[in-house]
Amino acid sequence: MLNSLRFKNIALFGNTEIDFEKGFTAFTGQTGSGKSIFIDSLNALLANKKSPLDNRLVAEGSLCSSIEGVFSVLQNTKNWLINQELDIDEELIVTREWRLKENKYKSRFRINGVIVNRDQISELRSLLLDFTLQGDTYILNNSFHQLSLLDSLGLNSIKESITKVKQNWNIWNDSNFRLEEARVRITNSKKKFEEMQYIYQDLDKLELEDPNEQIKLETDQNRLSNILRLKEGVKALLTRLNESLDEYPSILDHADFCINELKSLSQIDSSLEPISESFYTITNNLNDLIYQINDYDKTLDIDPSFLNDLQVRLSTLKFYQKKYQRNIPDLIRYKNELFNSLSLQESFNNINDYSFDENKKRTIRDKSNKDLSVIRKNIASQLEEKLIISLKNLGIPNVRFKVVFEECEPTINGIDKVNFMFSANPGIPLASLAETASGGEKSRVLLAIKAIFSTFENCNLLIFDEIDSGVSGSISSYVANLLCELANHRQVFCVTHQPLIAAFADNHFALKKSVISGHTKSDVINLREISDRQRELALLAGGEIVEANAYAASLLEHKAA
Repeated sequence: MLNSLRFKNIALFGNTEIDFEKGFTAFTGQTGSGKSIFIDSLNALLANKKSPLDNRLVAEGSLCSSIEGVFSVLQNTKNWLINQELDIDEELIVTREWRLKENKYKSRFRINGVIVNRDQISELRSLLLDFTLQGDTYILNNSFHQLSLLDSLGLNSIKESITKVKQNWNIWNDSNFRLEEARVRITNSKKKFEEMQYIYQDLDKLELEDPNEQIKLETDQNRLSNILRLKEGVKALLTRLNESLDEYPSILDHADFCINELKSLSQIDSSLEPISESFYTITNNLNDLIYQINDYDKTLDIDPSFLNDLQVRLSTLKFYQKKYQRNIPDLIRYKNELFNSLSLQESFNNINDYSFDENKKRTIRDKSNKDLSVIRKNIASQLEEKLIISLKNLGIPNVRFKVVFEECEPTINGIDKVNFMFSANPGIPLASLAETASGGEKSRVLLAIKAIFSTFENCNLLIFDEIDSGVSGSISSYVANLLCELANHRQVFCVTHQPLIAAFADNHFALKKSVISGHTKSDVINLREISDRQRELALLAGGEIVEANAYAASLLEHKAA
């Protein structure tokens, strides 16, 4: 429970300390007296999300402001503090501070003096405070929140099943992730294999074998491009070397003459014999040279289309070098590497193992989901019965209410999607609560649900902001009794404009606004005396007239009885 609240430089309240008691506490005051800001300050103390509106709580011109709440430490709060490795005292002190830096207010939270983050504050909020504010009935329109309400109703009996569902879902999810990862690897491997196969086949068509093929082809291209000049030159060489004319003997004719002449001279002078032998060798070499030139001359007799084929081959080789960004020797090596990779491609046979494991985990997951669904449906039947009784007492005599289940894809929360179905009038079929119930009816549904839940959870402070809006007469009386019943299990705060409900409270605070030296201030006054409470109830009832005072007195007498 909330033991006390301290304000420092907070809008309207300034520097104020308020002490609270257990039970049902009512807050009343005229419009504009600061009731909404008081509720906002409680909301900001344990804000679960960042809001620029929180800064409006800071008193104008303040360099630093704070809201401090002192709470009793219950077992669930103690467990949370231990888990967060925070100090445990007899009381839990939560502080929200604002400081002005560079013309902007910076905010931070403390727990027992230790700075904590917003995620920690959000977790602690659910243990300490439970708000039902004006407009909060929208939460009944949300299927996920409806399911959470259902699970909260049967918390003790359902907790183990919910834990099991989450564990089994996470185990299955990990197994499924490994399976999908293996499938992706296989798919990617297959794509990579097909890509390598395509490139290998593409290169194989080139029939690349010789790393120097391009150089040779370019040499041949140059030779064939000058074929006429080569033929003319070869013919001239052969003519001078071998073909004799009457007037112009060939080089070979001159060589034969020289050999015959040397032989004759050697017979006269034997010292010329070495020269004669050398000249004979030269003549033989000359004959060999002539044979080689003749052979070369034959190579010049080629099909003219050969040059075109050669140029096409050269063009193809250059295209592939550009396509794969590799030269001819590298293309040959690349093709060989691809061949080896294709031969050694992994098959990923363990896909069957992953699939078997995933199927096994999915079966376990599905069983725990069905078990949880059965428990939820039993709890839903209890909720329907209790809620209908409460709503009839809250002035909806012909109410019908049903929790409809729809099976959805398994998630960490199970397979259940729920929809609260509602009808307030005879002959009107059940329809979604979000679509068919009026604002006042939704408020009463929410109040009835809170009342039912309070018997299962007795940890946090219930805060109602004008939950009684739109109700009157005997219904107001039932709302008051319901709030009193809630207060048997939880500390209850209720902002109300109804004197009947305020009269039922165990504690009563009145918010009074005043203007001092041009500054507006709101005081939170604890009405401990019966006379003070009677005066405030009379004001709520319609002013300080005899009938209003009598009515206020009768309400308090009824409460005392």
